[in-house]
Amino acid sequence: MSGILLITVINASVFSISGLGEDLSVFRVPFTHIGTRAHVEFTLKPEFNILNKGSDLRSLFWTNPFNFSLAAPVTKGFIIDIGNCERFNQSFDLYFEDGSLNMHLVGEGGIEEVYATLSNNFQIGEIAFRGSYLFGNSSEVWNYYIGNYTLVDSFLYEYQGKVFSGGLRIKFISISYECFGDIIMEKQETDTTIELPCRLSIGLSPEIFDGKTEFLFEQSFWSEVNNDYRSPYRFKVGFAKERYGVSYMFNPWYLKDIVEHRIVLSYNMPIQRLGFITLNLGCALRNKGELREFTILPEIKLTIQEIFARRRK
Repeated sequence: MSGILLITVINASVFSISGLGEDLSVFRVPFTHIGTRAHVEFTLKPEFNILNKGSDLRSLFWTNPFNFSLAAPVTKGFIIDIGNCERFNQSFDLYFEDGSLNMHLVGEGGIEEVYATLSNNFQIGEIAFRGSYLFGNSSEVWNYYIGNYTLVDSFLYEYQGKVFSGGLRIKFISISYECFGDIIMEKQETDTTIELPCRLSIGLSPEIFDGKTEFLFEQSFWSEVNNDYRSPYRFKVGFAKERYGVSYMFNPWYLKDIVEHRIVLSYNMPIQRLGFITLNLGCALRNKGELREFTILPEIKLTIQEIFARRRK
Protein backbone atom coordinates (compact mmCIF):
# COMPACT_ATOMS: atom_id res chain seq x y z
CA MET A 1 0.00 0.00 0.00
CA SER A 2 1.44 3.35 -1.00
CA GLY A 3 1.73 6.16 1.53
CA ILE A 4 -1.42 8.19 2.14
CA LEU A 5 -1.23 11.72 3.52
CA LEU A 6 -4.25 13.01 5.42
CA ILE A 7 -4.49 16.42 7.05
CA THR A 8 -6.63 17.54 9.97
CA VAL A 9 -7.37 21.09 11.20
CA ILE A 10 -4.06 22.94 11.67
CA ASN A 11 -2.64 26.43 12.15
CA ALA A 12 -0.46 26.85 9.04
CA SER A 13 0.86 25.38 5.81
CA VAL A 14 1.68 21.68 5.86
CA PHE A 15 5.06 22.59 4.34
CA SER A 16 6.03 24.43 7.55
CA ILE A 17 7.03 21.08 9.08
CA SER A 18 10.56 21.47 7.67
CA GLY A 19 13.44 23.80 8.56
CA LEU A 20 12.49 26.89 10.55
CA GLY A 21 8.98 26.73 9.13
CA GLU A 22 7.23 28.99 6.66
CA ASP A 23 9.18 32.23 6.10
CA LEU A 24 6.70 35.12 6.43
CA SER A 25 9.30 37.89 6.05
CA VAL A 26 9.73 37.73 2.27
CA PHE A 27 9.11 41.00 0.36
CA ARG A 28 9.32 42.94 3.65
CA VAL A 29 11.35 46.15 3.26
CA PRO A 30 12.14 48.74 5.99
CA PHE A 31 10.54 51.82 4.41
CA THR A 32 7.58 53.52 6.15
CA HIS A 33 5.98 55.76 3.44
CA ILE A 34 3.87 57.59 6.05
CA GLY A 35 4.68 61.20 5.09
CA THR A 36 4.20 63.66 7.96
CA ARG A 37 1.31 61.95 9.80
CA ALA A 38 1.52 59.45 12.60
CA HIS A 39 -0.54 56.29 12.35
CA VAL A 40 -1.41 53.10 14.18
CA GLU A 41 -2.09 49.88 12.27
CA PHE A 42 -3.84 46.72 13.40
CA THR A 43 -3.71 43.74 11.03
CA LEU A 44 -5.76 40.55 11.23
CA LYS A 45 -4.59 37.74 8.91
CA PRO A 46 -6.65 34.55 8.86
CA GLU A 47 -5.52 31.78 6.53
CA PHE A 48 -7.28 28.83 4.90
CA ASN A 49 -5.35 25.99 3.26
CA ILE A 50 -6.57 23.10 1.13
CA LEU A 51 -4.10 20.30 0.44
CA ASN A 52 -4.43 17.76 -2.34
CA LYS A 53 -2.31 15.20 -4.16
CA GLY A 54 -3.41 14.70 -7.73
CA SER A 55 -7.19 15.14 -7.72
CA ASP A 56 -7.67 13.78 -4.18
CA LEU A 57 -8.83 16.56 -1.83
CA ARG A 58 -7.31 16.30 1.63
CA SER A 59 -8.17 19.06 4.10
CA LEU A 60 -8.84 22.62 5.32
CA PHE A 61 -6.79 24.70 7.77
CA TRP A 62 -7.04 27.97 9.69
CA THR A 63 -4.65 30.38 11.42
CA ASN A 64 -5.05 33.79 13.01
CA PRO A 65 -1.90 35.92 13.48
CA PHE A 66 -2.32 39.51 14.66
CA ASN A 67 0.12 42.34 13.87
CA PHE A 68 0.49 45.82 15.35
CA SER A 69 2.48 48.85 14.15
CA LEU A 70 2.91 52.41 15.46
CA ALA A 71 4.71 54.98 13.29
CA ALA A 72 5.20 58.65 14.11
CA PRO A 73 7.34 61.59 12.93
CA VAL A 74 9.72 62.82 15.63
CA THR A 75 11.80 65.73 14.31
CA LYS A 76 13.34 67.11 11.11
CA GLY A 77 11.95 64.41 8.85
CA PHE A 78 12.83 61.51 11.14
CA ILE A 79 10.21 58.80 11.67
CA ILE A 80 10.17 55.99 14.20
CA ASP A 81 8.16 52.84 13.60
CA ILE A 82 7.73 50.03 16.14
CA GLY A 83 5.66 46.90 15.82
CA ASN A 84 5.47 43.14 15.75
CA CYS A 85 4.95 40.44 13.13
CA GLU A 86 5.34 36.71 12.70
CA ARG A 87 8.70 35.71 11.19
CA PHE A 88 8.41 31.92 10.86
CA ASN A 89 5.31 29.78 11.34
CA GLN A 90 5.95 26.25 12.61
CA SER A 91 2.41 24.98 13.25
CA PHE A 92 1.13 21.84 11.53
CA ASP A 93 -1.10 18.82 12.14
CA LEU A 94 -0.97 15.89 9.74
CA TYR A 95 -1.70 12.19 9.58
CA PHE A 96 0.35 9.77 7.49
CA GLU A 97 -0.32 6.15 6.57
CA ASP A 98 2.23 3.79 5.03
CA GLY A 99 1.27 0.13 5.19
CA SER A 100 0.91 -0.92 8.83
CA LEU A 101 2.58 2.28 10.08
CA ASN A 102 0.38 5.25 10.99
CA MET A 103 1.86 8.59 12.07
CA HIS A 104 0.18 11.64 13.57
CA LEU A 105 2.43 14.71 13.70
CA VAL A 106 1.36 17.85 15.59
CA GLY A 107 3.31 21.08 15.90
CA GLU A 108 2.46 24.45 17.44
CA GLY A 109 4.28 27.78 17.68
CA GLY A 110 6.80 29.74 15.69
CA ILE A 111 9.20 32.67 15.78
CA GLU A 112 7.95 36.21 16.40
CA GLU A 113 9.61 39.49 15.50
CA VAL A 114 9.53 42.79 17.40
CA TYR A 115 11.12 45.59 15.41
CA ALA A 116 12.06 49.26 15.60
CA THR A 117 12.69 51.34 12.46
CA LEU A 118 14.26 54.78 12.26
CA SER A 119 13.89 56.49 8.90
CA ASN A 120 14.39 59.93 7.43
CA ASN A 121 12.18 61.31 4.69
CA PHE A 122 13.99 63.88 2.61
CA GLN A 123 12.75 65.74 -0.44
CA ILE A 124 13.34 63.04 -3.04
CA GLY A 125 13.46 59.87 -1.00
CA GLU A 126 13.94 58.04 2.27
CA ILE A 127 16.68 56.27 4.20
CA ALA A 128 15.78 53.67 6.82
CA PHE A 129 17.41 51.38 9.40
CA ARG A 130 15.64 48.56 11.24
CA GLY A 131 16.63 46.33 14.13
CA SER A 132 14.58 43.29 15.14
CA TYR A 133 14.52 41.01 18.15
CA LEU A 134 13.39 37.46 17.41
CA PHE A 135 11.87 35.14 19.98
CA GLY A 136 9.42 32.29 20.30
CA ASN A 137 8.86 28.67 21.14
CA SER A 138 7.33 25.64 19.52
CA SER A 139 6.40 22.08 20.38
CA GLU A 140 6.12 18.89 18.35
CA VAL A 141 4.42 15.61 19.22
CA TRP A 142 5.09 12.63 16.95
CA ASN A 143 2.73 9.68 17.44
CA TYR A 144 3.56 6.31 15.85
CA TYR A 145 0.95 3.53 15.59
CA ILE A 146 1.94 -0.01 14.53
CA GLY A 147 -0.82 -2.53 15.14
CA ASN A 148 -1.64 -2.37 18.86
CA TYR A 149 1.58 -0.54 19.74
CA THR A 150 1.91 3.21 20.20
CA LEU A 151 5.09 5.27 20.48
CA VAL A 152 5.25 8.99 21.27
CA ASP A 153 8.15 11.43 20.84
CA SER A 154 7.86 15.00 22.12
CA PHE A 155 10.15 17.92 21.30
CA LEU A 156 10.25 21.43 22.76
CA TYR A 157 12.13 24.32 21.15
CA GLU A 158 12.90 27.85 22.32
CA TYR A 159 14.24 30.61 20.09
CA GLN A 160 15.90 33.98 20.45
CA GLY A 161 17.84 36.02 17.95
CA LYS A 162 18.26 39.24 16.02
CA VAL A 163 18.39 40.65 12.51
CA PHE A 164 19.13 44.09 11.02
CA SER A 165 18.22 45.78 7.76
CA GLY A 166 18.62 49.12 6.02
CA GLY A 167 17.51 50.74 2.81
CA LEU A 168 17.69 53.77 0.56
CA ARG A 169 14.86 55.03 -1.66
CA ILE A 170 15.40 57.83 -4.21
CA LYS A 171 12.33 58.85 -6.20
CA PHE A 172 10.95 55.57 -7.60
CA ILE A 173 14.10 53.45 -7.11
CA SER A 174 14.88 51.63 -3.86
CA ILE A 175 17.42 49.17 -2.53
CA SER A 176 17.50 47.45 0.86
CA TYR A 177 19.65 44.82 2.52
CA GLU A 178 19.06 42.57 5.51
CA CYS A 179 22.02 41.06 7.35
CA PHE A 180 23.68 40.06 10.67
CA GLY A 181 20.78 37.76 11.53
CA ASP A 182 20.95 34.66 13.67
CA ILE A 183 18.71 32.52 15.85
CA ILE A 184 19.71 30.45 18.87
CA MET A 185 17.57 27.31 19.05
CA GLU A 186 17.44 25.55 22.41
CA LYS A 187 16.31 21.92 22.43
CA GLN A 188 16.49 19.57 25.40
CA GLU A 189 19.33 21.40 27.19
CA THR A 190 21.35 21.85 23.99
CA ASP A 191 21.50 24.90 21.77
CA THR A 192 22.30 25.53 18.13
CA THR A 193 22.99 28.84 16.43
CA ILE A 194 21.36 29.18 13.00
CA GLU A 195 22.61 31.96 10.74
CA LEU A 196 19.79 33.71 8.92
CA PRO A 197 20.37 34.58 5.27
CA CYS A 198 21.37 38.00 4.03
CA ARG A 199 18.72 39.37 1.71
CA LEU A 200 18.95 41.93 -1.09
CA SER A 201 15.82 43.71 -2.36
CA ILE A 202 15.71 46.05 -5.36
CA GLY A 203 12.50 47.91 -6.15
CA LEU A 204 11.01 50.21 -8.79
CA SER A 205 7.75 52.12 -8.20
CA PRO A 206 7.07 54.46 -11.16
CA GLU A 207 3.72 56.11 -11.80
CA ILE A 208 2.03 54.63 -14.89
CA PHE A 209 -1.51 55.24 -16.21
CA ASP A 210 -2.26 57.60 -13.28
CA GLY A 211 -1.48 54.77 -10.86
CA LYS A 212 1.52 53.42 -8.99
CA THR A 213 3.37 50.36 -10.28
CA GLU A 214 5.64 48.26 -8.07
CA PHE A 215 8.43 45.93 -9.17
CA LEU A 216 10.39 44.20 -6.40
CA PHE A 217 13.23 41.75 -6.98
CA GLU A 218 14.65 39.82 -4.03
CA GLN A 219 17.30 37.21 -3.34
CA SER A 220 18.31 35.55 -0.08
CA PHE A 221 21.86 34.33 0.53
CA TRP A 222 22.05 31.44 2.97
CA SER A 223 25.42 30.52 4.46
CA GLU A 224 27.20 27.54 2.96
CA VAL A 225 26.91 25.90 6.40
CA ASN A 226 23.16 25.50 5.81
CA ASN A 227 23.39 23.09 2.89
CA ASP A 228 19.76 22.05 3.30
CA TYR A 229 18.49 25.52 2.39
CA ARG A 230 18.60 27.16 -1.03
CA SER A 231 19.03 30.85 -1.95
CA PRO A 232 16.21 31.55 -4.41
CA TYR A 233 15.31 34.53 -6.57
CA ARG A 234 11.86 36.04 -5.94
CA PHE A 235 9.92 38.86 -7.53
CA LYS A 236 6.74 40.85 -6.98
CA VAL A 237 4.75 42.92 -9.49
CA GLY A 238 1.90 45.20 -8.45
CA PHE A 239 -0.31 48.04 -9.64
CA ALA A 240 -2.53 50.37 -7.56
CA LYS A 241 -4.87 53.15 -8.66
CA GLU A 242 -7.14 55.16 -6.39
CA ARG A 243 -8.64 52.63 -3.95
CA TYR A 244 -7.85 49.43 -5.87
CA GLY A 245 -4.71 47.33 -6.27
CA VAL A 246 -3.50 43.99 -7.58
CA SER A 247 -0.16 42.20 -7.20
CA TYR A 248 1.50 38.93 -8.16
CA MET A 249 4.33 37.25 -6.23
CA PHE A 250 6.64 34.46 -7.34
CA ASN A 251 8.10 32.95 -4.18
CA PRO A 252 10.33 29.85 -4.29
CA TRP A 253 10.80 28.87 -0.64
CA TYR A 254 14.20 28.42 0.96
CA LEU A 255 13.09 24.81 1.51
CA LYS A 256 14.01 22.75 -1.54
CA ASP A 257 11.42 21.95 -4.22
CA ILE A 258 8.66 24.21 -2.79
CA VAL A 259 7.42 26.95 -5.16
CA GLU A 260 4.63 29.41 -4.42
CA HIS A 261 2.60 31.63 -6.77
CA ARG A 262 0.41 34.26 -5.10
CA ILE A 263 -2.11 36.88 -6.30
CA VAL A 264 -3.46 39.61 -3.99
CA LEU A 265 -6.42 41.96 -4.65
CA SER A 266 -6.62 45.10 -2.50
CA TYR A 267 -9.25 47.72 -1.68
CA ASN A 268 -8.86 50.81 0.55
CA MET A 269 -11.99 52.08 2.27
CA PRO A 270 -11.66 55.50 3.99
CA ILE A 271 -13.28 56.06 7.37
CA GLN A 272 -14.19 59.66 8.08
CA ARG A 273 -12.21 61.30 10.91
CA LEU A 274 -10.38 58.07 11.66
CA GLY A 275 -8.30 56.66 8.81
CA PHE A 276 -9.01 53.79 6.47
CA ILE A 277 -9.44 50.03 6.23
CA THR A 278 -7.46 47.98 3.73
CA LEU A 279 -9.02 44.71 2.58
CA ASN A 280 -6.64 42.25 0.91
CA LEU A 281 -7.72 38.97 -0.63
CA GLY A 282 -4.81 36.71 -1.47
CA CYS A 283 -4.73 33.30 -3.13
CA ALA A 284 -1.59 31.15 -3.29
CA LEU A 285 -0.70 27.86 -4.95
CA ARG A 286 2.19 25.92 -3.43
CA ASN A 287 3.78 22.92 -5.11
CA LYS A 288 6.22 20.24 -4.01
CA GLY A 289 6.32 17.42 -6.52
CA GLU A 290 2.83 15.92 -6.72
CA LEU A 291 1.79 17.62 -3.48
CA ARG A 292 -0.18 20.84 -3.99
CA GLU A 293 -1.60 23.28 -1.47
CA PHE A 294 -4.11 26.01 -2.31
CA THR A 295 -4.22 28.83 0.23
CA ILE A 296 -6.76 31.62 0.72
CA LEU A 297 -5.25 34.60 2.57
CA PRO A 298 -7.75 37.33 3.52
CA GLU A 299 -6.29 40.28 5.42
CA ILE A 300 -7.96 43.16 7.23
CA LYS A 301 -5.81 46.17 8.12
CA LEU A 302 -7.14 49.12 10.14
CA THR A 303 -5.02 52.27 9.86
CA ILE A 304 -5.84 55.01 12.37
CA GLN A 305 -4.41 58.25 11.06
CA GLU A 306 -6.81 61.21 11.11
CA ILE A 307 -6.93 61.53 14.91
CA PHE A 308 -3.21 62.38 14.88
CA ALA A 309 -3.63 65.20 12.35
CA ARG A 310 -3.35 68.74 13.63
CA ARG A 311 -6.63 70.60 13.77
CA ARG A 312 -6.65 74.24 12.73
CA LYS A 313 -9.37 76.71 13.64
